[in-house]
Amino acid sequence: MPCSICLHGHFYQPPRENPWLEEVEIQESAAPWHDWNERISEECYGPNSAARIFDDAGWIRRIVNNYSRISFNFGPTLLSWMERKRPQYYQAVLEADRLGSARFSGHGPAIAQAYNHMILPLANRRDKITQIVWGIEDFQKRFQRAPEGMWLPECAVDSETLDILAEHGIRFVILAPRQAQAVREKGASSWTDVTGERVDTHRAYICPLRSGRALSLFFYQGELAQKVAFGDALRNGGDFAKMLIGALPESATLGRLVSVATDGETFGHHHKYGDMALAYCLDIIERSRSASLTIFGEYLDSTPSVDEVRIVENSSWSCVHGVGRWKEDCGCSAHSRPGWNQRWRGPLREALDTLRDAAAPLFEREAASLFPDPWGARNRYIEVFFDHTRSE
Repeated sequence: MPCSICLHGHFYQPPRENPWLEEVEIQESAAPWHDWNERISEECYGPNSAARIFDDAGWIRRIVNNYSRISFNFGPTLLSWMERKRPQYYQAVLEADRLGSARFSGHGPAIAQAYNHMILPLANRRDKITQIVWGIEDFQKRFQRAPEGMWLPECAVDSETLDILAEHGIRFVILAPRQAQAVREKGASSWTDVTGERVDTHRAYICPLRSGRALSLFFYQGELAQKVAFGDALRNGGDFAKMLIGALPESATLGRLVSVATDGETFGHHHKYGDMALAYCLDIIERSRSASLTIFGEYLDSTPSVDEVRIVENSSWSCVHGVGRWKEDCGCSAHSRPGWNQRWRGPLREALDTLRDAAAPLFEREAASLFPDPWGARNRYIEVFFDHTRSE
């Protein structure tokens, strides 16, 4: 295939419902909307389902579903809320996967996500399995197909997580460039160190695992992602397209890839009118002779992974200290003030892990009288989320 460009949007909101009411209460900080889910829906999720493309005279030339032309994942907790509160946007997301499948050689642009926003390297194996199984089951129910890829919360990864993903049929994962440790050519015996974001991001890699399983890894282009998320790349859709096309290697050969991953809320919520900039950018690339749009599943079919990669264990896209921001005072903070610190993270993490480990044997003992396989029953409990009226 020709040189390709793939944009990935990670769309997620935490469950904001009051657990007793099963409704989101008023959040004054989201005014004039009722809550942040509603506000972000109107600024981002809805606009991207019907994004406007203007001509040079300022007239609307096309209205497009952006989701159908990018790779994306929606967190299950967000989709659950959208299904109830914004069904038109929810249906547009599902329709985008069908439209994208026709566009991308039978590969739908949607990928799954671990069910909650759990930092998987900090979970034990049982909890990792449950999060992955629930994410897959939720995806299959909504999109009526098996997922090819899975988004890891915060891109947090370790080898055990990758092995569980491969065991459950996941084909690929997307990571940040600093999460690559070493690479080697197929058949080579020695590894080349690529830490410090020196990995070649224009291709996919095979990650061999100790179990004998393997799956493909993509490393998005970090510098471009930073410009999209925190820079001015979305100020002009035409310039955005030029930036992406210009990122192709000068000696680009067929099959080379430029990929960018960022929070989906970037396109409209974080950056006003980012949905229109994205739509215009994608339209230019589609009409360009320099590159074509693709998604990761389609790319793997046309340009299979060959070279191998090792990951940086216990790493993520949002903490330069690995996964420290979820377990210790690593230095990462938001809205830091003089005298503030995050030393509370360590005791909190220890308390949660202690509670988990103390509750597990109690659950096994008490549930054994009800289920032949208590942990298997927990994995299947996702079915109750789908239908609260089930009694069998």
